[in-house]
Amino acid sequence: LKLPRRLRSCPGGAFLKGAAGAARPGKVSRRRSEGGAPPPGMGAAYAGVRPDGCRCIDNVCCLGNDDKEEVRHFVRAQPAYVIPEGGESPPRRMLLKDDEGILRSVSSPSAQDVSNNSHGLKTSLAPISFQMQNLDSSSPKLVYVERDVRSTSTRWSSEADTCDGGAVGANGSEAGPSSASSSRRCKAMAVMQVANVLAVPPSKLDSAALARFKKQLTAAGLDLSRWGVRGAKSVEHLFWEVSQQRGCMITGLDAGAGGKLKRVTRLVKIRLTAEIFGVVHTLYSRMQFMHDGQTIERRQVPLRRLLWKPGSEDKLAAGLDEEVYAESCPYTEDWKEGCRKTLMERLGLSESWQRQHLAEAEEEYTYHTEDNVVSSGYPGLNTLYCIHGVTYRVLQPEHPHLQCIGLPQGQEFATTEGEFNFNKGIETDQLPIGTQLNIWTWDRADPATKPIDNMNAAASAASTAKRASEHVEKKAEEEAAQERRLIRRVPLPTSTAAVVAGMQVRLANPDKPSSSASGALAATMRGLSTDWDRARKMAKRIADPRYTLKEFNEDLQAFPELSLYLLQEQTTSGNTIGDEYQRTIGAFFAIYWLLRLSVDGREGFSFGVNQTWTPPTASKARSAIGIDGEESRRKFYDSDIWVRFRKLFVDAGLVKEEWRWLSRQPVYVVNQKRLVSLLALTAVHDIMKMSVLLPKVMERDAPYKGFAAGDTISDHDVALSYIMERYPEMLPSFYDLDAEEKRSVQFTQCNLCFNYGWFVQGEAPPGATFSQFRETLIRDHKAQLSQQDVALYFVHWLTDLAGAEPTPLGGAEKFTMKFPLQVLNSFLRSFEFVQRITDRTETEVMEEYLQVRWAEHEPPLGPVPTGDASIAKMRLMCQAQVNAAAILRGFEELGEEDRETLCVEMSRTGTLCQSYSGHLIPKCVRLSPAGPAILVYYGPAFLQRPLENAATTPLERLQVLAELYRRVRELWPENVAKAAQNVTLRIDMIKGLSRQGMWEAMKHPGDVWIVLKHNDHEAFVELCSRRKLNKLIATRVNMQILDLGTMQRM
Repeated sequence: LKLPRRLRSCPGGAFLKGAAGAARPGKVSRRRSEGGAPPPGMGAAYAGVRPDGCRCIDNVCCLGNDDKEEVRHFVRAQPAYVIPEGGESPPRRMLLKDDEGILRSVSSPSAQDVSNNSHGLKTSLAPISFQMQNLDSSSPKLVYVERDVRSTSTRWSSEADTCDGGAVGANGSEAGPSSASSSRRCKAMAVMQVANVLAVPPSKLDSAALARFKKQLTAAGLDLSRWGVRGAKSVEHLFWEVSQQRGCMITGLDAGAGGKLKRVTRLVKIRLTAEIFGVVHTLYSRMQFMHDGQTIERRQVPLRRLLWKPGSEDKLAAGLDEEVYAESCPYTEDWKEGCRKTLMERLGLSESWQRQHLAEAEEEYTYHTEDNVVSSGYPGLNTLYCIHGVTYRVLQPEHPHLQCIGLPQGQEFATTEGEFNFNKGIETDQLPIGTQLNIWTWDRADPATKPIDNMNAAASAASTAKRASEHVEKKAEEEAAQERRLIRRVPLPTSTAAVVAGMQVRLANPDKPSSSASGALAATMRGLSTDWDRARKMAKRIADPRYTLKEFNEDLQAFPELSLYLLQEQTTSGNTIGDEYQRTIGAFFAIYWLLRLSVDGREGFSFGVNQTWTPPTASKARSAIGIDGEESRRKFYDSDIWVRFRKLFVDAGLVKEEWRWLSRQPVYVVNQKRLVSLLALTAVHDIMKMSVLLPKVMERDAPYKGFAAGDTISDHDVALSYIMERYPEMLPSFYDLDAEEKRSVQFTQCNLCFNYGWFVQGEAPPGATFSQFRETLIRDHKAQLSQQDVALYFVHWLTDLAGAEPTPLGGAEKFTMKFPLQVLNSFLRSFEFVQRITDRTETEVMEEYLQVRWAEHEPPLGPVPTGDASIAKMRLMCQAQVNAAAILRGFEELGEEDRETLCVEMSRTGTLCQSYSGHLIPKCVRLSPAGPAILVYYGPAFLQRPLENAATTPLERLQVLAELYRRVRELWPENVAKAAQNVTLRIDMIKGLSRQGMWEAMKHPGDVWIVLKHNDHEAFVELCSRRKLNKLIATRVNMQILDLGTMQRM
């Protein structure tokens, strides 16, 4: 293997020699472990490796891996470990996850262990190549193996040299042995040890006091057997937290049997933000290795408990007073001091470092309380949380002193609190309580949330009782809502239980090892078939007023695949299986109601049904009926959206519109054959969310859509497509459809790469909006699909989303209560245009849509425009939405240069040999179409900001937009050869800023806004300091400075 230059040049560089037999630079120890000879076939690969100064977390090779198989691969094929500095043997322990996903410390397998398989590790697995990042002498590194499903490049990773066996790239970016579908990656990151003077070994706790403490907890009715397992903390940890750390207080300990305990803790949560490549990111701990061997994977900001002052317990012995809830509590340390200590104790950032590199965003400070919360850390123990939320912004992310927290690239890093030494601690006296290891990551920032009940010290006393009352009322409302939710769920038919039981038996006792792509699916469906007579009866009777919802629900058992949703406790989407079954039933009910609009469909879709499965009558639907969300439901019921629903079903071929001349009214007749196909699709469309059913790609089918032979297809849509395409006999409800209907159903599982928002808002040029969509139709379906097939795709999307809430008897609550009606209307209106992509060009579809949107705008905007500015004005109208009239007035006020820029750039199509109609675009675009076309990402958000009391006028917003187009065009000069290309400008940083806000953001002399080219297809708007600007110029990075001078003079 050829080593990257970084590995060859690093004086302390070393990596593990894999089965491929790569050379080892640096200091290498060939001393074998105590087991003696290497395992058969391993030869000299069985060796320890010691880079200078590397302890690798005190001689522990840490393996944090969600896929246990990859750990087994590593242990079997790569018995080589980092040797501690000055050590003479491999480490004695490793970190592995057990069957419950809990990280455990186990003895490192010796040669004899591996040969005898004493760890229970599979020995028949093929070895994988493995390498370690070069480890310099500046700090220890955390090394672990991680599996990345559907291999993609790290978001901000630099281009790195790689070896055939996989190596870690520059700055911690990684690459590993992989296929197109999955990769096994060795990740290494610097570890910073931060002080934790309060950590105490379990054996040093007062045993008598601990026993008394356990007795008090048990007397209060707490089940301590649930503590210390499955992510919960131990009794010893709570005892340490109360008596040693003083991070919380427990009331009611001396109340005896039946007494109610409450844990009271006050927290400081730090939201640390930084701009990484022009996008605001927040720092989170994504994985925490605890002192007791457990590992918790969650997203958590840096936080710390405020310490209680001595004597507080005595003062509060009689109960909590109002000052406990107050923002400034006299019983604990000051929360502002707690902020400084949080950054110092969790991240190792000194106070001087904080003053130099961080600025508090005081306007984002929050304080709120959460009372009677059942703690997940201590099951059964009610907790009062008083939480200070504080936001700090990193001033200069590119400053070299910020490399310790992964900036400026946003790399992951790790910290250890206290002496986190698995090898020493677990073998002797366990790790001290209070020590842990955190893996930190930068992720795109969530907006800072406002507190539930923002309090100040002056008002806290008067509001304590009110808060308690509100909490009781809120809890009662939640319980009532949960009860209503359960009432609105569909009970399982008796026949379903019998079918599921049979499936589980066949799944647990297969006749023989399966050679099919999904042995589980083959076993569970063996002997089952679709009752097509019953399915056709459903299609025939669905619009019959006498055919009730209850009968329809019973008839759904015609599809045997429906029972597959009940096979396991968790789906791959994270939903419980009951929810997934209920959602599927909800999609069926949406189809039922939308095909009965002239009977009771509007009422059922909007309001659901009562205990007798009957929707309200039309007269009752317009009066108070006493259900939650009644106002929102009635607004939906009274809207004109039903016309669009019906038209979509007609376009999809599910309904035929026939005219009866005697009544002079259209009659809608169900296309029974087409409806049966939709019902079959609904039955099977989400079964691959049951992870036990996911197929593996067979050798003869490889590769399949990026998945290699033997890979489990983790994407449930791709997995279903694979079965439908290669093994349709496994799905009887799909297999028995005729060829034409099969093709239509398969198309609904395609990834069309279509962004509805881009089209509906006129945000993107036609090429960026439709090109991949059209390629899918031509490449995968050989242009055999019609507009009806595309419409069926949208019907399936619509009914699936309508059933997204697991309460099918409550109606389509996703749409009636939680989805903006205006947005849904826009989607439905756009569907009929998107369907036309099967027989029209991308630009023709876009032009027709823009003209119709203009003509239907409310309030009216006048005749559809013509002339050079037509396309620009119509796209601006779609993007601005409620601000359309004002933005169009601002367009007329633009100077000649800005107006011409918008007209030209917004008229480019980004497609080959296509153009808008000549009378709608500038002559220069019509005569010489060039590219690339420009997509201003978040352009609509920039134009839609409220105009009332805004610091930026519509004219000024358009001036900024024109300047953005000019700067991007400088980075990508127009070229006829690039007419079919599209580039994206992301304006995340300024989408919410006014004119004044953009100027105020430039706090330091020399700060400027720039457009920075990141790659051949993407640029970002960023705020740039003078220092960073000089660096960009020196390194000849492609960028343009925004000229805001015109706005400044206005």
